[in-house]
Amino acid sequence: MPTRVPVLDVAVARLAARELALGEIHGLARAALRTGAPKLLDVLALRASDGYAAAADLAAHLDTHDRWPDRCLTQPQEALALATVWAVGDEAWRAPRRARAAYADILERLGPQPFTDAESAVVLFAQLTCFAGERAELERLLGILPLSPAEQADLRLDLANPYAAPPGAPSADRARWLELFNARFREAGLAPVAVDEAAEHPFDGLHAATGASVDGPLVTVIVPCFRPDAAGLLNSVRSMLAQSYANQEILLVDDASGPGFGEVFDEAAALDPRVDILRMPLNGGSYLGRNAAINRARGHFVTTQDADDWSHPQRIADQVKLLRDNPFAPASRSDAIRALDDLTVSWLGYPSRRRNASSFMVRRSTIETVGVFDTVRKGADSEYHERVERRLGPTLDTSTPGAITRLRGGSLSRSDFRMLWMTPDRALYRASFRAWHDTLTPESPPLWGADQLRRRAFPASWSFRRNLPGGAPPRIAFDVVYLADLASASALTQESTRALIISKERRSALVFQEDPTSGRPRRPNPLPRAMSPVLSGRIDLISAADAATTGLLVVLTPGLLEMPSLDRPHVRPGQIVALLPQPSDGVAPDLLAMREGARAIWGVEVGWVAPSPQDAAAWSVDLGEPVPDLAQLLASLGTASAVDGVVAQEPPASGAVDIESGLVEVAGEAEEGAP
Repeated sequence: MPTRVPVLDVAVARLAARELALGEIHGLARAALRTGAPKLLDVLALRASDGYAAAADLAAHLDTHDRWPDRCLTQPQEALALATVWAVGDEAWRAPRRARAAYADILERLGPQPFTDAESAVVLFAQLTCFAGERAELERLLGILPLSPAEQADLRLDLANPYAAPPGAPSADRARWLELFNARFREAGLAPVAVDEAAEHPFDGLHAATGASVDGPLVTVIVPCFRPDAAGLLNSVRSMLAQSYANQEILLVDDASGPGFGEVFDEAAALDPRVDILRMPLNGGSYLGRNAAINRARGHFVTTQDADDWSHPQRIADQVKLLRDNPFAPASRSDAIRALDDLTVSWLGYPSRRRNASSFMVRRSTIETVGVFDTVRKGADSEYHERVERRLGPTLDTSTPGAITRLRGGSLSRSDFRMLWMTPDRALYRASFRAWHDTLTPESPPLWGADQLRRRAFPASWSFRRNLPGGAPPRIAFDVVYLADLASASALTQESTRALIISKERRSALVFQEDPTSGRPRRPNPLPRAMSPVLSGRIDLISAADAATTGLLVVLTPGLLEMPSLDRPHVRPGQIVALLPQPSDGVAPDLLAMREGARAIWGVEVGWVAPSPQDAAAWSVDLGEPVPDLAQLLASLGTASAVDGVVAQEPPASGAVDIESGLVEVAGEAEEGAP
């Protein structure tokens, strides 16, 4: 008779025993994918096996037998949730073959019904089969699995794709594939797409007939480029020149691509007098380039186009029409279909169609009110879109596929994401800008790029600000760093300890990570009380990926040690302590798991600290060892002047913004950044 797994980990046992609704079961899988905490796999495994197997046990059984233990079939949702984590999770536990076997066994023995309520498991099962090249099996699954019409269409499209057929496969019917590809364009009333067979990549051969000419105010299209692929850039620019809306100026921004790329830009500019080149003197990333182009733009409306994407000839006309028909709307946007070079559209865990961030079109008045893009190297599309909506109201969507955007695994942004997960830098940036957006009022001034270089309105990780021209260097050393889940109540939000943490007597920083032990089904936003000292500059916010040094690291959220993430903080501490709860809280942290977590992350022992002298005395008795209180421990560090190697971030005096000329005066020099 099998015996239950002895669970010594309090946090794992607590989540494994929690009563959960159906959606919350898959919420645990989402939490595991977001946080990268391996122990959440054990939670799902224990739930799937009724306490009889950990994740490693179930993995070994599936790898050997291609079947679940019979006991797991009584909890199919927990089993499917665990299979989903194996399908798309961190590389440390990702096992596509095992995930497929797990899905297939449930389908074989229980039928398709469990997949009806299994969130993304059904499409992941089909996509993994597609990527494995098992075309006959995929055809069978398409007739069985409860896939949505859009998911069915994507997979059937890729099955029919003549450019993606494996060697030796029967010749695909190109006309049939093109008919399937154009289904969504026909449904939107758009001209069908064709592919030039002479193109090296089918993507670069995309074209469509230009419809009846549409007139209206000038539209500026900004195309930021860094060392662009020649064929991709030329086809991207041609797609803008083929727009039915002809009144455009197209600004190609050469982000200091360097020798060897001048001819590519010159060839693109030679396509039409409406195309002009803006050459950046230093590489500053896409958003500095966009802001420089906004300075030069003459259009009543301003939008962007990625240098390797393709826009349908109707895109600009449709977006302008929305704005002209709705004079109080600040911006418009269209959809995009994502595709690889061979025009396959499947990307693991994602639908092929989405809102197209690069199609965002704003009025000149929107720029004057809200400002320009944040001066970072990544992620500013999302921030700008949310800022515009926060200040001026919702974006209008054409809900039509106005573009086909290129998927390339090695691009700057693609490697920052997988299903439900983003890098710590991205997570920090989103949490930070949303906290700042919450402070905006109708009287808030616009955000200009040069101001952000001098002194940021909200934090961004060091990698997002790397080598920006005119930017301040980061602070690299601190007296004390606090590791906390800023979306949960902690010593940072409690009056008795808050003043100690944000004291100006020490150079301090926060590292924000989500607590896996909470098992949240959705990514949380930080608490306003936790973010207010960050936005006011009383304490720094750094990413888990930022390699700072500190004399002391204080862990404010025990769960971050109880269930450590594979996205481990890169802070190098001289000493690590965990803040113990007040005994009166009735919280029982797993001290053993916390010790093991500290060893796993930093390879050192963790010490303990209590919130107050009274709590320290109580914990000293319970643990049989002296436990200092937080004020006592921090006082032993001295003051900020004791820290060597700190780069201060004191901003120079604010410059004057000249909106008409579009220049920002800083210490007698002109910087681009305002419209």
